[in-house]
Amino acid sequence: MSGGYNCLDASPVPGDPRYGYQNTWNTGMVNAPCADPCCCLASLLFPCCSAMYVRKEVLGGSLERYKCCQGYYDCMCFKAGSLGEESMPEVCLCLEALLCEACSISSSRFFIMDTRSIQPDPCDTRLIRLNNFLVLLSCVCHILAMIDDTFDSIADLVELISDIVYAIVSSCMLTQTHVEVKNAPRPIDWSKANLYPRSGSKQMREGGGGGGDQRDIPSQNMMGGGGGGGGWPRGSRR
Repeated sequence: MSGGYNCLDASPVPGDPRYGYQNTWNTGMVNAPCADPCCCLASLLFPCCSAMYVRKEVLGGSLERYKCCQGYYDCMCFKAGSLGEESMPEVCLCLEALLCEACSISSSRFFIMDTRSIQPDPCDTRLIRLNNFLVLLSCVCHILAMIDDTFDSIADLVELISDIVYAIVSSCMLTQTHVEVKNAPRPIDWSKANLYPRSGSKQMREGGGGGGDQRDIPSQNMMGGGGGGGGWPRGSRR
């Protein structure tokens, strides 16, 4: 989480080049439920299935170029593209959505922002930072509950609120991405796929680039969009 002590801060993520993109989202996360109520409800009730569907959408309706989290969450012991995705993309995507739901949702959003030059939306950034703040607060409360039993009820309440906010924010994020692909067609700039690390990551703070796949891609037109500020470092507890 960035923005100091203000969890509703909408200031740019330091070092994020996405703020220089020229396009904007077709709809913000706040208005996404009204833009496509059915998609939002489906994302709320079936987030993993929706994450899989949206990922295939942003990849042009094919999993030919699928990688785990599209490479946005690579680390020293984990490298997308080396986990069997090429031979079993559907199975790998299913496991990604089930085991790393939040990362899966954020990766689709990062991908569509990068390949369609969509800049972060300030209101989206506030929602994501609020979600991150509640997750951290829940962790702190549970640690305090380990030390003092009187914090048990507070920890459970904060965790419930955190889970509700996460469910709402993730469904809005999926709907926003779906609406972008559906209603705002723009050509995909495949050369920018995973060109930059995810917002707020250590690699971005240190000024590093992403590990984008720079192979030649068949030209094709696809729906594009514009974006809010990145994703969140959270795994679903639901």
